[in-house]
Amino acid sequence: MSLNFRDGSRYGRTTKRKKTNLILNVLIGIVFIFIIFLSSQLFFGKNTTEPAGKEVDTNEQELNDSAEQDAEEENGSTPAEEEEEASKEEEKREDEEEIDEDTEENEDGEAQVSENSDDPNVIKTITNPSWAPVGTSQSEPHVSIYDESHVDWKEKLNAITAATGLSGDAYTLYYLGNGGSEHHAIASIKDKASGESFKVYLEWVTGKGWKPLKVEQVKAL
Repeated sequence: MSLNFRDGSRYGRTTKRKKTNLILNVLIGIVFIFIIFLSSQLFFGKNTTEPAGKEVDTNEQELNDSAEQDAEEENGSTPAEEEEEASKEEEKREDEEEIDEDTEENEDGEAQVSENSDDPNVIKTITNPSWAPVGTSQSEPHVSIYDESHVDWKEKLNAITAATGLSGDAYTLYYLGNGGSEHHAIASIKDKASGESFKVYLEWVTGKGWKPLKVEQVKAL
């Protein structure tokens, strides 16, 4: 009986030791798996953070682009159209300033009359610093045309009216021709109301049209 008891006791201790080793191995395995899991999270977590940030940046960019597009649709114009519109506004403003300067010059200028001339046919000479080019619809380089149907002829007549204050039906035009060069013209007219005769000298100003230089009152034509 005692021999069997010792054998059973040894068997029980062996069995208990095996169970203990098994439990320890299982626990060690769990700990090892847990360590691997934590390591993978730390390592791969860093790699996945940046793409997430990029995705956020991409989403923000898409939102900004969408907001800009909505604003453009609401305003009914694109940046290129707005820039073109601003350029037109600037050109318009410069033209208005130039017109204002010419207007101020016209308001401030006074006609100057001289009765001294070496030409015995000239009664008096009239000049005015306020005279300005009458404007033109012609392009450069300008060519002086002496044809009644041409716009250049009509613009010359506008300059005559600006210098004398006489409209086209208030005077008789006797001559309109070359005034000594391509960019100068001279006209001989007679005021229908007063009977006075005048010579009107004109000069072409590049891009701005014909400008009166002087008016001479002459003896009867």
